[in-house]
Amino acid sequence: MPTPTRIVFDLGDKVRVSPPIWPDHKLDIQPGDLSKSVPYGNGVYGYQDRKGSNPFTSAPSQEACGGVIYFGNGISKTDFEALMRVMEVQPGYVVKSSRDFAVFTAESKQPGKDGYLVQMRVVSKFGLRFMFGALTDAEYEKFPEQELTIVEALWSFVEQERKRWGTSWMDDKGLGGKFGGDGDFAREELAFGFMLENDYHHVYRIWSRAWLVTK
Repeated sequence: MPTPTRIVFDLGDKVRVSPPIWPDHKLDIQPGDLSKSVPYGNGVYGYQDRKGSNPFTSAPSQEACGGVIYFGNGISKTDFEALMRVMEVQPGYVVKSSRDFAVFTAESKQPGKDGYLVQMRVVSKFGLRFMFGALTDAEYEKFPEQELTIVEALWSFVEQERKRWGTSWMDDKGLGGKFGGDGDFAREELAFGFMLENDYHHVYRIWSRAWLVTK
């Protein structure tokens, strides 16, 4: 049986991916540094650190939405869009969805240890300017729009990773063994994680991962 050809990660021409180091600015925190999570809050009363694993006490004190959720690859586009509305990534009251955002990606060389295959951070133009300080006032006004909305870009990530890794534990496109599966009684199947990093500044993270299907 021939070895399947793995599709290279690529978001296509509709999503503009920014470099991990923001050009022409010296920043304390790089928006493309995906090894760090941004804190909760708007900064008016200080930012809230993400310390602690207690889900009750680690909720954002200045924001209604936040945190991490995990979901399987069988989610429909309709349900994904509903999930984004619940998390207020795409609130129902918004007439025109935002296309003013930057995208940063990172691919793991050791997925089992890192817990992800590929991750993508979305940072709004507002967040780039007022959280990271990556845009001047002039750059803020001229910041180019993406072809897709934020939710459409997040969904395109899901679709790309489905094509890349397959959607079933029986469909091995190179995922087997990356998260500790033995290829027999425990086999990997594609899944996802989503984190609302900062609601006020519109910073979101999505990543592909795997869970072990056991016999």
